[in-house]
Amino acid sequence: MNEINNWLVQLDQASHEWLSELGDDVNEAELIWQAFPDGHSIGAVLTHIAEVEAYWLHHIACGEPYQDMEGDVLNGEIDQYGIKWPPPPPHPLSFYKALLATTRDKTKTLIGALENPNHTALRGEREFTLSWLMTHVIVHEAYHGGQAVLLLLEQRKRT
Repeated sequence: MNEINNWLVQLDQASHEWLSELGDDVNEAELIWQAFPDGHSIGAVLTHIAEVEAYWLHHIACGEPYQDMEGDVLNGEIDQYGIKWPPPPPHPLSFYKALLATTRDKTKTLIGALENPNHTALRGEREFTLSWLMTHVIVHEAYHGGQAVLLLLEQRKRT
């Protein structure tokens, strides 16, 4: 297995771990629930995971046009540092899983077509290695995937 395929396998393994912990029985109310006003919701977190993967790997690494999933799905932008997460409209879990799967399929196509594991990409004037981009997305997803699981546990504990 080459280095690029290894990164893609790691990304899939990270996704599988938290998605299996999240389960398949999350309902729409649980997906839009926020622990506090403007706080995280599972639906917003899942949308954010997909957008960040698309931004760094499709747009920055491969030059694809930017896709504003947060704006399209959430009808608003996330300000993660200001802790302003718009509540998502009600959708079933299958909607978010399809968003993640479509994003991942495109990632595998685009990144899998790269032949050089030393590939670099520019964001403004800053250069990023493919290794940094893949590691960033893997760690980002693991962080937020765990956050989605914790949000579900917290909500179920309160009800």
